[in-house]
Amino acid sequence: MSQELDLANKWLDFTIESFVENMRKLRIQDTGTLMASFKKQVIGSAEGRLQLQLSYALYGKFIDMGVGRGMGQGVRRGDDGYDRIRTSRGRLRRKERKARKWYSREMAYQTKRLAELMSELHGTVLISSVSDALPAQDVTIIF
Repeated sequence: MSQELDLANKWLDFTIESFVENMRKLRIQDTGTLMASFKKQVIGSAEGRLQLQLSYALYGKFIDMGVGRGMGQGVRRGDDGYDRIRTSRGRLRRKERKARKWYSREMAYQTKRLAELMSELHGTVLISSVSDALPAQDVTIIF
């Protein structure tokens, strides 16, 4: 169980580093709030199952998909930030939104990699358990 916890913590650390690196490559660091919003947790249960929890700011998903209003929640016509982002007719000043895939591809790859690492770990543990259970002397089988 401790090997699984170590592996899960290392995987979460590496995954967060990969996400931050992707954001830097794609220049998604307006204020740095999204990069600082990552939180991770590994929860072990009595049945020996692990639960990994990775959370980040919600607007990061909108950046990944290339959608959203382009304004903070609660900004209305006449507010300070409105004129900076939208025209008097309500249209966005920038031409178009573009999906910046910092999350989806990396998460698919990292999830697959975690599955491979866990199966490798369990395979190694299984082989060592079987070899420990075998008797120390030669075993003769007669058919």
